[in-house]
Amino acid sequence: MSATLRSLRFYLAIGLAQGLLLMWTVLYSDLSGVAMAALAAALLAGGGLLQLLAEQRRQPRIWIAMLLVALGAAGLVWVCRGLPFTLGVGLGAMAGLLLMTLLSATLLRGRADLWRRLLGNGAWVLLALPMPWLVQWLFKLWIQHRHLDPFKSGLLSLAFFATPTLAFSGAMFLGNLWCARRRAQVA
Repeated sequence: MSATLRSLRFYLAIGLAQGLLLMWTVLYSDLSGVAMAALAAALLAGGGLLQLLAEQRRQPRIWIAMLLVALGAAGLVWVCRGLPFTLGVGLGAMAGLLLMTLLSATLLRGRADLWRRLLGNGAWVLLALPMPWLVQWLFKLWIQHRHLDPFKSGLLSLAFFATPTLAFSGAMFLGNLWCARRRAQVA
């Protein structure tokens, strides 16, 4: 199997695992709303860090960093639980989660060209972020057109939760592939 297909398989496995765990969290767990939000933030931030550092995924320090970022994301959501849920608080928490993930991914690659890599990582994440919402919107349109309830079927429930995470993973894969080709052309 080529390196590109192995890389794609890794990204899709992360996206599918995130979707499965989000589905379990929302549909089958008895967690409170704050605990669900903290677990979802941990899943998404940790998985995002792992996708940003996919080429270094065999290093144990990357997995330790992923767990620390996931715990930090859950902690940030837990700390915000006492604040009123307004647009400003929600956007601030999302910005904090993104910044934590981006800084961690950038620092784990070393200090050389820190700002350039931070801006590069940020650009790819910002380009990938609309994909889950777009895919979720299209999925909802399809469900409404077919008059289906995604929560009455296990496969539709999985699609409801996994298609956004898979879309983000696919966009991150394409970004990583583009960056790898650019590095190969420069070298």
